Amino acid sequence: MSSKVVSLFVGCGGLDLGFKDEGFDLIYSCDNDPAAIDVYKRNVDQRAYVRDVTSPEFHADIRNLGTCDVVLGGFPCQGFSKAGPKNENDTRNLLYLEMKLAIEALRPSVFIAENVDGLSQNFNGRFLKQIHTDFESIGYEVAYRILDAVNYGVAQYRRRIFFVGVKKGFTKNQFNWPNPTHKSNARNGESAINYTSDLFETNNFKDLKNPISIRDAIFNIKDLNIKLKDHKVTNKWSPDHSLIIKHIGEGQKLCNVRFSNTSVYTWNIPEVFGAVDSMDIMILETIGKNRRRKEFGDIPNGNPLPESAIKELGNFGAIKRRLNRLVKIGYLKEKGNGYDLTGAMFCSGLFKRPKWDEPSHTILTSFHNPRYFLHPSRNTPLSLRECARLQGFPDDFIFTKTDSVRELEDSYRLVGNAVAPPVARALAKSVKKLLNFKGAKQ
Repeated sequence: MSSKVVSLFVGCGGLDLGFKDEGFDLIYSCDNDPAAIDVYKRNVDQRAYVRDVTSPEFHADIRNLGTCDVVLGGFPCQGFSKAGPKNENDTRNLLYLEMKLAIEALRPSVFIAENVDGLSQNFNGRFLKQIHTDFESIGYEVAYRILDAVNYGVAQYRRRIFFVGVKKGFTKNQFNWPNPTHKSNARNGESAINYTSDLFETNNFKDLKNPISIRDAIFNIKDLNIKLKDHKVTNKWSPDHSLIIKHIGEGQKLCNVRFSNTSVYTWNIPEVFGAVDSMDIMILETIGKNRRRKEFGDIPNGNPLPESAIKELGNFGAIKRRLNRLVKIGYLKEKGNGYDLTGAMFCSGLFKRPKWDEPSHTILTSFHNPRYFLHPSRNTPLSLRECARLQGFPDDFIFTKTDSVRELEDSYRLVGNAVAPPVARALAKSVKKLLNFKGAKQ
């Protein structure tokens, strides 16, 4: 007999799809987004409903369900996301409490809650500790771990934090976190993932496979003319964007303040950003290469340089008129008593073009816009189907019904918010072992 699952904040169903593939019975799923539920019902299960988890209708649904074996929930993450404003007072930060109330009412044997890994870092970890405490207070042994999708055969670096709660006294079995199957490389700005847990069994893992690359996942559909459902882009970008895209090589990005072969500077694209001569470029590069030096200030992302320092560093003569001109055409900005690059705000880069033979960066909801991410070789963004493949969705999981641009953009959003299905399957297998039942797939 299959274990029964109730799922909240389901989105398009990435987490639920993994559990369905492992034979779980998805008896009830909900989300407040009609577009998400439409996609979910067409691809995962019909027993899905448009519900706000704070509404009387939702609370009535939970009472009528009685009980279940598993509760799943990817509660909203916008207040914690690295890509967002990190708003401590975002009301969505507290929606996990509705999941807590549902768990308290349904009394499942196990629950899994998912969020962005920024939850563990932002606001000094206050929400992480509070969520852990709140879930334990209703009678569950709780642990959390950051999992990266690339370690589970997904062609994408995608770190997410997962909470697992097992009802106290339910079983002598322990929940075993899924072992990684693929290697990953440490990336700038990310701490190493700790694969041990102080509550649940420590796993042993060896002989990991090489990570799945973008080439492995989408090379056979690199031509947009290939007939495949959802293999389309919005075509909404501007002529200036098209000009910029042509200058970005594989593994490069538009970035003024990281001086390496991965950066393309705005002054390399004068047809978009304004004409400059060799002297202008020397001045801009002098500022860019020295703006992080401590003697000019302690702003982490870089400091404005006084005119005198620019002249000394570059061994320039009179440059005041040139500096004023570069301010006027938009390459520089006056800040305090100095000058800084206007592109300093996008230090991590725009118009990123990944390498074919590496995993993708994290797929985001904005990937229909080339300003954020490009195809490795084609001068367009990734198609919706390419994003879905990089998330691990199968090709028969269809997002759009029409050629509506609005529906296409909604679908990019749903893909960008989803749990990667291969990660969900790995978790489902661990839950299945805990519950000791045999599902449809072994």
